[in-house]
Amino acid sequence: MTEGDYGVPGKVGIANVHKENYPYFLNKNTGWEVRNFGKCGYRASHALDDYKKGLFDVRNSNFILIMLGTNGGFSMTENTPDNDAYKELIALCRSDAPKAKIILLTPPRVTERKGGYKNALVAGEFVRTLAKEEELPVIEIAQIPEFTAENESIYQTNDGVHFVEAGYRVIAQYVENSLKAML
Repeated sequence: MTEGDYGVPGKVGIANVHKENYPYFLNKNTGWEVRNFGKCGYRASHALDDYKKGLFDVRNSNFILIMLGTNGGFSMTENTPDNDAYKELIALCRSDAPKAKIILLTPPRVTERKGGYKNALVAGEFVRTLAKEEELPVIEIAQIPEFTAENESIYQTNDGVHFVEAGYRVIAQYVENSLKAML
């Protein structure tokens, strides 16, 4: 379950609508069944609401990847509804899919010239801290070497957060390699 176009089948980016997001390429590269539950503009509290409504089901999953954060809501200095929602989402996934390996993903690095930069930094720190508390592994999407200011061509120019196809291919390969290392 991921936020934004990282996980929405049929929607990539704000002005670049097509199905070729990172879950698409993860499926294409590996043949693994990849179920996407993300929605553009979602925060952890939105994902939790959808989960409780039964809009997605993680039962029978081998891996559950959770990437949230570029839309804000997390804080390292105070408790927020999104901090609590992320923790509850993890607890529900553990309960509904006790054999699945739950993995938290930091949100990707975003360009400094657009609005999501601070959200992504706070979310990355929050996810790393929460993963330690919950004893869960982390895939460091924020640390992918290709995501740099010098390589902004892999980002959509309109927001500096979402990617063009090349960026999603990079994320998919990085996630695939990380998952295979955990097997």
